[in-house]
Amino acid sequence: MTNQALETTHAPEQYDDELEAQDQGPLSRWVSFTVDDETYALNVLDVQEVLRDAEITPIPGAPDAILGIINLRGNVVTVVDARTFFGLEAKEWDENSRIMVIEVASGEIVGLVVDSVAEVIVLPQSVVDRATLSVADDRARHILGIVPQDEKLIILVDMKSLSDLATP
Repeated sequence: MTNQALETTHAPEQYDDELEAQDQGPLSRWVSFTVDDETYALNVLDVQEVLRDAEITPIPGAPDAILGIINLRGNVVTVVDARTFFGLEAKEWDENSRIMVIEVASGEIVGLVVDSVAEVIVLPQSVVDRATLSVADDRARHILGIVPQDEKLIILVDMKSLSDLATP
């Protein structure tokens, strides 16, 4: 990820020392972002970079969630609107909007348009494992789990659910 990608980051060592002192086991890092005033997170290993803006070329006949494609250093990247993908109302692009370039389970690269990108958070793997949802609701198929963090809930997004949209 680029340095400009995250507007607020904390020194990883700070979290590592604090959490390891609490003996909570291995740690995982997550990039938090917002969509419709909800906080979501993707595993930092899945996020390649965050773009402030890009020229999106529409694709006729593509599913509603696909805004189009971008040319990212010679590579064609499908751009997915997180709001449509999660079944939320559309929103105009503003100064906080970002495209998170991520690798989905199929190995494809996808751009995910989000309302804003916040920071990298560190979670003990035991907390992530306990957060796993077992919900049959079709809308929850995109959710890996939910974890409490600093008086808010963070929704961990499942990358496998984006794979079917990776190729229009």
